[in-house]
Amino acid sequence: MRRPNFQGWISRELRYLSGENTLSLRRLAFLAQGSTPRLWERLVLYSIATGQVERLKSFLFHEEMIGELESITGQTEKLDFDLPDSTLNLSLPPRFEKVFLSYRASYQKIDTRNESKKLRWEKSIELQKKKGISNTQISRALNLDAGNVNAYLKHAEIDRLTLEKATLIMKYLHSAPI
Repeated sequence: MRRPNFQGWISRELRYLSGENTLSLRRLAFLAQGSTPRLWERLVLYSIATGQVERLKSFLFHEEMIGELESITGQTEKLDFDLPDSTLNLSLPPRFEKVFLSYRASYQKIDTRNESKKLRWEKSIELQKKKGISNTQISRALNLDAGNVNAYLKHAEIDRLTLEKATLIMKYLHSAPI
C-alpha cells in the first residue's frame, strides 16, 4: 500500500462527495454552491494545490465564497500539501483543518496497519513457539503461500502479508491445540 499524495487524495474525495466521476471545476463549483456544500472545502484546497484558483473564482457567484477562497489562498500559498504535518502551524477555519486531518489520517494509515501487523507477528511468534507449530503447517492449514508465511514468521517481513492474513495466522495459532 502506497502513501497518498495530497492531489490524488483530494481528487478521490471530490469525486466521492460529488457523486460524479469528474474533476470539472465548473461542475464541482456549481455543486458546491448548491446541492453539495460539503464539497466546498475540498474544492478550494484542490484548486490551490493544482494552481487553478483563478479559474475556480470565475465559476463562483457567491461573494462570500470568493472572499473565503482568496483568504484561504493567501494563508496556504507557501504550504507543501504533500507533507501532512505542514498544516499544523496554520490558523485555518475548522472546516478546512478537518480536511487536512482526514488527509493526515489517510497518510498515516500505512503506519497504523504496519504497527498492527507487527503486534500480530509478535503474538503469533509467541504462540508458535509455545505450541510447536511449524510454518509449513500454518501455510497448509490456512492455504497461504508458504514463502510469504515463512518470510513473515521467520524473518519478520511484515510487508509480505496483509493485515487480514496476519490476523488469520494469529487466530489459527490461538485456537490450535498444544
